Amino acid sequence: MRKWWKQAVLLLMVAVAGLGLGRIRFNTNILEILPGEMPEVVGLKSYYEVFSLDEELVVLIEADGESSEPLGEAAEELAGLLKEAGVAKGARWKPRWMDRPEGMAELLAWLWLNGESKDAVALVDSLSEVEVEATMLEAMERVATSLDGGEMMISAHDPLGFLSHPSMAAMFESAEEGGEGFESAGGTAHLFFVDAPEPLPGYKEAEAWIGKVRAVADPWAEEKGLKLGWTGEPAFQAEIGSAMERDMTKTVGVTSTMIALMFLLMQRRLGLLLGMAGVIGMVFLTALGLAGWYYEELSIMSAGFAAILIGLAVDYGVLICQEAKLAGHDERAIRRATTRSIGWAAATTAAVFFALNLSGLPGIAQLGTIVAFGVIAGAVLMLNFYVPWVAWRGAGRPSNSHKASWVPGRNGALGLTVGFALLVAGVLGFKGLPGVEFDRGLLRPRDSTAMAAFEAIQKHFPAWQTPSLKLVIEGGSDEEVAARVIEAGKRLEVLQAERPDLVQRIDLPSGWWPSPERVAMNRNSLEVLAKSRDRILAVAEEVGFSEEGVALGKSVIEALPRVLAMDPSTVPADEAAAEVLRGFVSKNEEGGTLLGSVELSQPEDLSAEDFASLRRFSSEGIHLAGWTLLKPAVLPLVKKDLTDVFLPMAGLMVVMLSLVFRNVKDVSLALGAMLLSGGLLLASMRLTGIEWNFLNIAATPLLLGTGLDYTIHILLAVRRTGGDLKVVWNGTGKAVLFCGTSTAIGFGSLAFASNDALASLGKVAVLGILISMVVSILLLPGIRGKGR
Repeated sequence: MRKWWKQAVLLLMVAVAGLGLGRIRFNTNILEILPGEMPEVVGLKSYYEVFSLDEELVVLIEADGESSEPLGEAAEELAGLLKEAGVAKGARWKPRWMDRPEGMAELLAWLWLNGESKDAVALVDSLSEVEVEATMLEAMERVATSLDGGEMMISAHDPLGFLSHPSMAAMFESAEEGGEGFESAGGTAHLFFVDAPEPLPGYKEAEAWIGKVRAVADPWAEEKGLKLGWTGEPAFQAEIGSAMERDMTKTVGVTSTMIALMFLLMQRRLGLLLGMAGVIGMVFLTALGLAGWYYEELSIMSAGFAAILIGLAVDYGVLICQEAKLAGHDERAIRRATTRSIGWAAATTAAVFFALNLSGLPGIAQLGTIVAFGVIAGAVLMLNFYVPWVAWRGAGRPSNSHKASWVPGRNGALGLTVGFALLVAGVLGFKGLPGVEFDRGLLRPRDSTAMAAFEAIQKHFPAWQTPSLKLVIEGGSDEEVAARVIEAGKRLEVLQAERPDLVQRIDLPSGWWPSPERVAMNRNSLEVLAKSRDRILAVAEEVGFSEEGVALGKSVIEALPRVLAMDPSTVPADEAAAEVLRGFVSKNEEGGTLLGSVELSQPEDLSAEDFASLRRFSSEGIHLAGWTLLKPAVLPLVKKDLTDVFLPMAGLMVVMLSLVFRNVKDVSLALGAMLLSGGLLLASMRLTGIEWNFLNIAATPLLLGTGLDYTIHILLAVRRTGGDLKVVWNGTGKAVLFCGTSTAIGFGSLAFASNDALASLGKVAVLGILISMVVSILLLPGIRGKGR
């Protein structure tokens, strides 16, 4: 009766854990797998959180050579279709200031009011009663003589000089490299921005919205003979999230099918398979539910935990079935044969997986914790539910201990051990250890259509190529941001002076941040300018400028009174102005963020010295952000994990093995087996060209855990049978063979994951698991058992 109460309590606990499923969300932000306190990660997060638009889809419209319709007109037609279908809140195919020039005029007026006093004084002096005619004549001469088309156009449409503000330089660079910023220089591509009609809280909503947009746009593009590319934050979010979901379902499906077929081939009992499937379902529910309660969000790296967990949980079930062939329907006998082995194996494996929390990479730590939850749940549920099930159903055939053993005797095992050791020494001696790499391409889905579209945009619009680093300056108040802008300027001067070979260009748009002090200094000068409207325009007309030529200057002067009446701590709210401002400044009630850039001479090949110089620049509220900085930042963490994770884990292994075996001989054999398995893994990686990266480094403790499992099972079986190799092989040996193969299948299915980093974990783990299995089965019984 007590047993049923125990099972009822366990079922209740499974149900409570399972309620956590409703809390789980996939976090598609690849930065979440990296340390949140790392300055480079902080900078990138700040940049994307403030300046990346989560609800704006970027569409690239390309002509295929057959369409003669201007792409701008086609984009305007598509905007109308999307709005009519109700799938877009708004759509932009040209700069807003083209429809609202008063917005651009207001922005220019604000920049002059908010800029350096010397610039405002110089502008007002150039348009004073004494200098205005000379200024206009000089502009007219530039129109007539300039060989630079851009300079000629500016002089023709801005003789008053409002576009000469220093803060406009970044805008002109963008316009020169990409037409108006929407149409490519050759006219073969056009950008189109679509705003979602409602918030997109997750990847499912983003995927559904993009599907609705494409249902309207794709048939239209096919009819027009145009090609559409889809990118932007919603596209990446939908692509990564759906890929994670597919990875979980696909790897679980492949793993479950393969293991089920192997189990049927080995046990030949459908009832045992159904019982195991039920228990594994409870294990999976418990692990995923606990993850929901503990984490709520699963990172992109944790999507592969399901396949790993199935492979590990099946091990315990197979061991129970194999021992049941000796014990028959005697439940107590089955428990005596399996509880200690499974209990200690689960404890050591879970401890090793929990030790992944020592890693400096949060994604790896989360993966280890979730699998550890599942390993503990697997052992408890298998012993309490599957043992009675197997005892009731029966494990089938009697023991095959009379059959010959494939396990070599002591001489053969020692010979193989020496051979393996020489192989490891030879490979690592001549070729060295596997290298360490970090490529951000590992983080995104394989064959990413969103990335392909983004790269196509970079090809057509060079301004979208971002070799420069983003300079992110943020603060909790206007004063704090302003102080940090000044501090950043000083640091940039020092950086450029110390490393002129590293820093090619600096853009610190201090004039884009509201400054009540500068406004107060410039107010009187610009008030004078505003009152001089009629005089200035009359001189321009006398010199020969048309009404079109002075339209911009006239609009700016007329906007000055509105700007002078603004709160000096705010920015223009007009849509056209806001479109430009969002590329430089984000303002909120407390403070905000200013965005600049630092262009490096060799952004993709930073030395340790280069990285150290750039890292010294960053501090609280002042960040250099760029993917190119992640490689030199993360690589030391990967190398550090080899010591910070592996060494404590090695100590933990010695303690756990001492508790299990309680004698020096077996502990030494187990450690020797693990050491040889590790050497063979390194040699195999070197021969196959696999390198360590920020994720597959997690395979090291994972393999220690599974290798410990196999070692404990085999050595305890040898001791329990008195060293009879036939009994060991036909019982625990075959179980470990199945366990190793099933776990390898579990990890191997990750090789088909859409994420290359997750796939690399699968490849390294398969090699390590198969090596650990072979060492445990072929070497340990012979060395520890009886017979030569």
